[in-house]
Amino acid sequence: MKKLINNPPKSPFFKGGLFKSSLIAVSLSALLSSCASLTKEECQLGNWLVIGHSDGVNGRSSSRIAEHQKACARVNISPNYAEWERGRQAGLLEYCTESNAYRLGRRGRTINSVCPEKTALQLLKINEKGKVLYRLESKISSDRDKLEKYQEEIKKLKNGEMLDFKTEKEARVYLLEIVDKVKKLKTNINKNQKALDKKIEMGF
Repeated sequence: MKKLINNPPKSPFFKGGLFKSSLIAVSLSALLSSCASLTKEECQLGNWLVIGHSDGVNGRSSSRIAEHQKACARVNISPNYAEWERGRQAGLLEYCTESNAYRLGRRGRTINSVCPEKTALQLLKINEKGKVLYRLESKISSDRDKLEKYQEEIKKLKNGEMLDFKTEKEARVYLLEIVDKVKKLKTNINKNQKALDKKIEMGF
């Protein structure tokens, strides 16, 4: 058994790094396939109206068709641009709404520049309102995680644990530091929570 491990089979794939190169090529091929905008089956089915609608609902620009063209070239199929664009425009009617702009903002996402010029500015303003709330919630969540971590460390230090400190003096200095950090975190959490509650109450 030991001899087999030390002497791999004399296959040409093991010579000059070819075996490794082959594995890399296979991996890259699989990766590129998974990154394609459409599967081979979707290209062959060719429901371009539905594909376009899906792209529109997801805020895709007209340049998306180039990705589909590249994906479908694998099976020698060209997209039906007219049908796809008709579907995309229908999907954009759902994407370019105030409720969706706000919903995207609440998830921390910026609305894409695909909406009609006459409504784009208003949608951006609404989207930013949602993002303001998202940032407040994210900050509160982050500070609460830090607070929990520091409180757990304080508990351990007070129980005599040294954590990663070499001397008791270092541990005491750190304890004083995080006690101060805990106070500041609590203040920030309360301030941001009040600001968040107020904005939500005002229908921000």
